[in-house]
Amino acid sequence: MEKNFYEPVYDITADAGVKVWGKSLEELICNSIRALMSEMLTLPSEYSIKQTSDGLKEIVLEVESVGFPYLLADILNKVLYLFDVKKFVPLGCEVLELKPTGEYVKLRLLGETYDPQKHGKKLLIKAATYHRLYLEEKDGKYEAQIIFDI
Repeated sequence: MEKNFYEPVYDITADAGVKVWGKSLEELICNSIRALMSEMLTLPSEYSIKQTSDGLKEIVLEVESVGFPYLLADILNKVLYLFDVKKFVPLGCEVLELKPTGEYVKLRLLGETYDPQKHGKKLLIKAATYHRLYLEEKDGKYEAQIIFDI
C-alpha cells in the first residue's frame, strides 16, 4: 500500500474531506476506509489485512447502494456505525466481492476495539456525505473525493 494514498481537503467550511487514490476500485475502497479512520484516530503505520489476527476481530460487511460514487459514502457510513456502536477500529480491509457498477460490495474488515490511550482522538466525524462526492479514473488509477459532516 502506498504511503500517499490520500490527502485532506481543506477548502470546505465547517466540514472535512479527503481525496483518495487507488490502483483499483478495490484498493480505492480500502484506502477510503483507511483515510476516514486516519482523520479520526492515530492508526498503526502498518495497515493491512495480512496482519496477524491474534486478538483482532473480523467483520464481514455487505453494503448495497445505487452505484458509484455513492457506494463509497455508504461504505464509510457503515464503518462509522461500527465505530460508534461497537467501538470497532478497522486495521485491514479486503474486498471479497464487488459489482462493477458499484451497487454491491462485500468486505472483510480486520480490526480491534477502540482504546483512547492507543488510538487517541482527532476529528469527530458524524457522516460521509454526497456533497462534492466523485470517483473517476485517471491514467489507470482511481481518484475519489469524500466530504464528511463533522
